[in-house]
Amino acid sequence: MYTSASLSQNIEVSQIPEVNVIEGSTANLECSYNMSNLDLPTGGYRWYRHVLHGVDIFDSDDFKNRIINESTEDSLNKRSASIQLHNVTVTDTGMYFCEVEFSGQKQIKGHGNGTFLNVTASTSRRYFTIYHCVGAVALGLLMSFALYLNCKQHNQVIKGEEINCAYKKQRCTDKDPTDCCTEQHGEESVFSIVNDC
Repeated sequence: MYTSASLSQNIEVSQIPEVNVIEGSTANLECSYNMSNLDLPTGGYRWYRHVLHGVDIFDSDDFKNRIINESTEDSLNKRSASIQLHNVTVTDTGMYFCEVEFSGQKQIKGHGNGTFLNVTASTSRRYFTIYHCVGAVALGLLMSFALYLNCKQHNQVIKGEEINCAYKKQRCTDKDPTDCCTEQHGEESVFSIVNDC
């Protein structure tokens, strides 16, 4: 269903008021026009996003290689200025205006009232985002738990070394200091171990 269109010097341009599509699909932005008692040799059309007479989307890098428009022959025969916008994204959401222009002995121009393109995120992408967040939280918890176990084990090792060190100090105080310093444990003396503690 087309909206009432704007009329400018015998040319009437009509657009569908709203198009709803899912991200990644193709949006059909339909636009048709009527000319009364005119047979002008050359013509064309433009599409603007958000603002009429703003940036022509055919010249925008955001839509490069994503727009398919009517051939000149089909445009004239079918009185159509429709386009297809491929691989749409959520950022493509907005109002799109169609403008048709013909020239010959005189120039006429008309535009539609705009089509609102509403692009929604696909369900699979939403689920992927949810799973991604849950996975990140789970990974964070696992890493925290592993760090906790590591710290706990490290503390136990330190406590064990402190007990061992205290025991060795006690043994040294019960003996003659000369014996303590000369008693060997591998390559180190008890004296050096006590000093390290």
